[in-house]
Amino acid sequence: MVIAAILYLLLLGVVSFNVMHALEWPILYAFVPIILLVSAVGGIYAWQRSKRVLLLTLSYVGMFGLTVVALTFAIPGYEIVFQGESSAWTTRLTPMFVAAIALYISGLWIAATAINQSDALEWLAKFLGGPSIYLTLVSALILCTGSMLALEWLGTTYETTRGITDRFLDRGIIPPLTVFMFFWGVLLLLSKWWNAMFLRWSVAQWGRGTPVKVNSNIDRVRNVVKDATRLEDQLMFLWRRHNESYLLPRYINYATPVLGFIGTVLGISLAADGIRGIIASDSGLSGLSTELGDAISPLGIAFDTTLIALSLSVGLALLLALVQRGEERTLTILERYLRDNIRVY
Repeated sequence: MVIAAILYLLLLGVVSFNVMHALEWPILYAFVPIILLVSAVGGIYAWQRSKRVLLLTLSYVGMFGLTVVALTFAIPGYEIVFQGESSAWTTRLTPMFVAAIALYISGLWIAATAINQSDALEWLAKFLGGPSIYLTLVSALILCTGSMLALEWLGTTYETTRGITDRFLDRGIIPPLTVFMFFWGVLLLLSKWWNAMFLRWSVAQWGRGTPVKVNSNIDRVRNVVKDATRLEDQLMFLWRRHNESYLLPRYINYATPVLGFIGTVLGISLAADGIRGIIASDSGLSGLSTELGDAISPLGIAFDTTLIALSLSVGLALLLALVQRGEERTLTILERYLRDNIRVY
């Protein structure tokens, strides 16, 4: 565990160096957060001497690191949306993007390991509850900005892609918000899918009679049925946690097309204001065509934002249905095994 903590801190150190390099700050500044993080983690571990406390500390430290990366990525994202293009230093963000992905995956593993493993029911409930909302939120922001930078690069490198990239980058803030919501929902659902597959594998190992180690995943699943009188309540609790865990993904799936319709209303409203201005003006027929073209140009915002939002929501809705179906099957298999093996061992 100490080796894993050292490797995780080294990964955070890589992130710190990449942030300083991207912002063109002196590299020596990167040692300041590294020293503070190592001192904080080492001090807490020396004080508590608890594996779970160490993991929780590393989890919060990792969230802080991802937050710094997300804020760094938010700068070029802001420039693209409100200034039309990002600064030249954004080309140095690629190593930090890769480090952020590794930090997110490591954070998921640490968060799962930090769950109180002595309580089998709590372990199962947290496992079914999905990943940290904040962890997926900042990771979705990084993915969204990374996608915008990739689209900007495609638009400037290949002229044939300008028609697609302009629809995402030159239509205001609604398309980036839609992409952000899409990535947030995808991260939540993929993490839940991975947890469900891992839980199904653990139950299958139990069903095949694999030797059970103490405090292993199979042992924690099996320990749920130690008290036969509470089995129904425990199963009901697990199903309730399963349903609650889909409230946020369902909301994101609902909000994604709504953002597109908001863009539609915004574009039509801007076009109506432009046409109203033409009617109220005294310009002649010679300037009417130019003014009319400028007036109805916001209709591009109206239709493109709806197109992007509906397209992304179709994929997100399909992923939501598949993940929920798979998790419900896993819970059904788990319930059957718990009922069949109650008081057997």
